[in-house]
Amino acid sequence: MSITAMITAVAAVVVAIVQTQVMHDEAMMEREHARLSVLPSVLVYTGSHVGDTEGSFRIGAVNQGIGPASIEGLTVKVDGKPQLTWAQVVALGTDDLVHIDGSERNVDTVSVTNLDPGVLMPADARVEALKLETKPDIATLLRDQLTSRVTISLCYCSLYRECWTVDNINTRPAPVNSCKAEETFFRNEG
Repeated sequence: MSITAMITAVAAVVVAIVQTQVMHDEAMMEREHARLSVLPSVLVYTGSHVGDTEGSFRIGAVNQGIGPASIEGLTVKVDGKPQLTWAQVVALGTDDLVHIDGSERNVDTVSVTNLDPGVLMPADARVEALKLETKPDIATLLRDQLTSRVTISLCYCSLYRECWTVDNINTRPAPVNSCKAEETFFRNEG
């Protein structure tokens, strides 16, 4: 009888160990599922339209993921050099041929939407950081010059503080440990 009790006790311990491992694995799978259910995936883009009488150029971002993206940093460079404002980006990127502010302004409409640190971009949200409406020849110039000379880099994080960087050149988000502050902070204004 004592051998039967001993076998029963050992079997109970083995069952408890296996059950604990199964519960641990289930908890890990639930955590992974929760993390993936709020995963953002941001794409930075440029776009243009050139018609017969009007044109436009835009720079923006879209969250194609299934969770919100916390925008943590925005860097805009022209020919590899960081800029502070969209006005600087457009003027430098077009060799001073296009101006979006001041007395030399030659763009009809300028729309700017903030992508400042801390902005939460919901899933399926599209933000046009810069939209310029103008004449067809200026829209063509903007498309040809800015698309090739301007790099827009965005750093964003998920709700679980997993972070990625993405830009308009390398459209696949690259994981990073955190979004580090840039030396030159883009002000995202006109």
